[in-house]
Amino acid sequence: MSRRDPLIVQIDNKLGDLPSIHSTCSICKVPSRLRHVNERAFEPEILSIGPYHRGKDKLKMMEEHKKRYLQKLLQRRGERSVSEYVTAMIGVEAEARKFYDQSVSLGQDEFVEMLLLDGCFIVELIRKYNNIPGVSGEDDPVFEVPWILSCVETDTMLLENQLPFFVLQKLFTKTSGQNEKDFFGMALKFCKQIFRGLGNHRILDNGCNHLLDMLYHAGYQPPDSTESPKDNDWYFIRNAKELQEAGIKFKKREGSTRLLFDVDFLENGTIEIPCLKIDDRTESLFRNLVTYEQCSRRKHLYVTDYITLMDCLINNQEDVQILRHSEIIENGLGDDGKVCILFNNLGKNVIHSRRHHFYYNKVFDGAKEHCNRKRNIWMAKLKHDYFNSPWALLSFLAAVALLLFTLVQTVFTVLSYFQKD
Repeated sequence: MSRRDPLIVQIDNKLGDLPSIHSTCSICKVPSRLRHVNERAFEPEILSIGPYHRGKDKLKMMEEHKKRYLQKLLQRRGERSVSEYVTAMIGVEAEARKFYDQSVSLGQDEFVEMLLLDGCFIVELIRKYNNIPGVSGEDDPVFEVPWILSCVETDTMLLENQLPFFVLQKLFTKTSGQNEKDFFGMALKFCKQIFRGLGNHRILDNGCNHLLDMLYHAGYQPPDSTESPKDNDWYFIRNAKELQEAGIKFKKREGSTRLLFDVDFLENGTIEIPCLKIDDRTESLFRNLVTYEQCSRRKHLYVTDYITLMDCLINNQEDVQILRHSEIIENGLGDDGKVCILFNNLGKNVIHSRRHHFYYNKVFDGAKEHCNRKRNIWMAKLKHDYFNSPWALLSFLAAVALLLFTLVQTVFTVLSYFQKD
């Protein structure tokens, strides 16, 4: 054929335009199957960071605050122009684009302006949180109006509302003073302030992608090895009430270095779980962490596994009450029913870990083995029926005393009968 068939040319061109499977995108859009469960958990309330929500009407108020933050930064440094910073952002534009979905269609000028305004806002926000000298939250509506600050904190932890961390680091380095050196540590403190209870361990700066990625790693350290489950029903255990009735106890795991997801089953039949403080933004934080995890190529889905664990333990308000009385849950929502609904819905449309990578295999196997021992169930029932209050204990002791008295009387009667013979 002297002329190539148009269809062949068309297909060849489409194959040539395919993106690499080794995509560096780590600030992805939330899949519809996860977004539809609760869309509000992924939508910013007042602050747009990055390209996905840029320009939305309800988020325009904070655009003025971004400009003020940049203006204050320039004044503090005695500078009149953003020329140096624009040049720096042009230099990182191509690399920064790789972090986002290919559907981002912003031109260079708009994309660079976004990196500069959004990046300086986040850097200055983190400085204010860390009380850096010369950077104050006074006369700043973001810090002086509580609801604005709360919304800003939550919005900075949304998956679709991120900037590449290396961009923030670049802007920090170019604008830092003599006493400002550890931006990673400052950013980590900011993240832990938003999601309390992640532990006081220090994670290493090993190529953090963005703030949500930092929050993700702040709650977890990979296990040395994950034990394989011992049965086919590997990701289900009984709820808290049934486990308690089988003699399993729940205890708050103590220690400032304990991570939120560091759960253990002890040989004495106790499940130790670090305290989780639940408030109005807990659902949004968990949903974005789970979605980030689900969109990654990770073998260990530890946040998903934690949600699976809590969903198993909590079936109704009574289960929440058991965990609350054990100081494992601090309910800032005020209603145990809301906590129950929260965990029962967090796992919807979520893909579970592969069975050999499930983070809580040891906990699940320990609980199941304990429940399968009938002696443990009998002892638990005995304690529940006869030792759960002083009056029940007195009744039990009285019954035992009566039984012994009757037995002794019977023995004496029998002995006296034989002595007569």
